[in-house]
Amino acid sequence: MPIIKKLSEPRNLLWIGICYTLCITAIFFTPASEIPKLDILFFDKIAHVAIHGLLCFVWLWYGFRYDKNHISSRIVFVVLIACFCYGVVIEAFQHWFTLTRTFDLFDVVANGVGSLLGLFVFWKLQNRISIMPKQSTNGNQKEPEL
Repeated sequence: MPIIKKLSEPRNLLWIGICYTLCITAIFFTPASEIPKLDILFFDKIAHVAIHGLLCFVWLWYGFRYDKNHISSRIVFVVLIACFCYGVVIEAFQHWFTLTRTFDLFDVVANGVGSLLGLFVFWKLQNRISIMPKQSTNGNQKEPEL
């Protein structure tokens, strides 16, 4: 698992978060005609939920590792608000600065649901992604379970 430990370093998670955010920003500004159409009901909304779920998860993971395997409610709040605001700003910019995209309130809702889903997944996996040794009850260091 050395690659997971390396990827879990705060500096690497920061770069992963930045790169992912930039990539999805580019995708959100891709002309609608260049995006493949799938005949799946509500595929667009499912994609928004998945994209924002991963966005929130990555930034929560970064905050968790940056704070040495601890995450405060303040960090959770900031990440959730930042992800939600990012979704609103992207929708507004699509409306104002593109010819083939518009503001869609249901996309904003899907983005919010995705962010909450990312928080839920992070919360469920938090102990598994913790790679720093934890203190046992008797004060000795104990290796985390992966």
